[in-house]
Amino acid sequence: MIFGGDFQQILPVIVNGSRADTVNACLAKSYLWPEMEILTLRQNMHLQHSPDEINFATWLLDIGHGRNMDAKGNVEIPQLMVIYDEEKLISIVYGDISRTHTPPPPDYFLEHAILVPKNADVQETNQRILDRLPGPGIMLHSADSVETDNPSRDAYGHDDIPEDFLHSVELSSLPLSELKVKIGCPLMLLHNLDPSKGLCNGTRFILLRAYTHILEVLIIGGDHHGKTAFILRITLKPTSHDYPFILKRHQFPVRLSFAMTINKAQGQSLKFVGIHLLSPVFCHGQLYVAFSRATSSQHIHVLLPKTSGNKMPNIMYPEILID
Repeated sequence: MIFGGDFQQILPVIVNGSRADTVNACLAKSYLWPEMEILTLRQNMHLQHSPDEINFATWLLDIGHGRNMDAKGNVEIPQLMVIYDEEKLISIVYGDISRTHTPPPPDYFLEHAILVPKNADVQETNQRILDRLPGPGIMLHSADSVETDNPSRDAYGHDDIPEDFLHSVELSSLPLSELKVKIGCPLMLLHNLDPSKGLCNGTRFILLRAYTHILEVLIIGGDHHGKTAFILRITLKPTSHDYPFILKRHQFPVRLSFAMTINKAQGQSLKFVGIHLLSPVFCHGQLYVAFSRATSSQHIHVLLPKTSGNKMPNIMYPEILID
């Protein structure tokens, strides 16, 4: 059996887990690890092999290994990459899409993305970019309800939960109750629907047509690139239990993907990358993953707070790294 991975990247997510819980969930802490033969890749095939890219690859490895950090655990971001205005970041990564009469071609969104640490910032950035896209907006509304076979239902009075409150619930594992889209906008699938046809969690596509109960989309990326698919509304429940009731949301299992979380971007290759760091990274490997998505350091642009001094925290756990 062959395992593949990189301990410099984001580790398994343990809900409410400690640093030790996260590290112990990794393969390197398994009882199988001592019996494995480790094969290490030495050459970065992702980047172009110019002198500037070789220097960037070295800097990137330093981030992955937690080197060259100051006493507070910060690393300095190269000045050529740094931007202090969010609107400017959007313009650099996506161009002036508001001046076009039609949305950009599908491959355009396959090569461009803004990466953000937190879901709340992702949603705000997506809406900003959607407003720039030409064409009328389409609002997709969900039907929300509470799981009726929950034994604790009567104790919490679930019959009395206002529908407006249910619509306001936003969880990373659920689509938004009110999802605004436009024809030609990029979307990301949030649920495995039909892996044999390329409809897996994380699949990106372009919206071609939107109807009341079905979306026609064009898959971008992967083995099914360029194929048309249809997305139906489905009923989803959250994977986390942040509320004393079980929410059921009947909605299209998609989100806008102009911007995406750094975790969702893991494994993707992009030509033009914006890294939105007004909120700093908060887990091991996030900064390394964000900077390693681009095929050229010349096309990476980083949004920082004006008071940052071009420095941002780099969180990494040296105990999980292997030589």
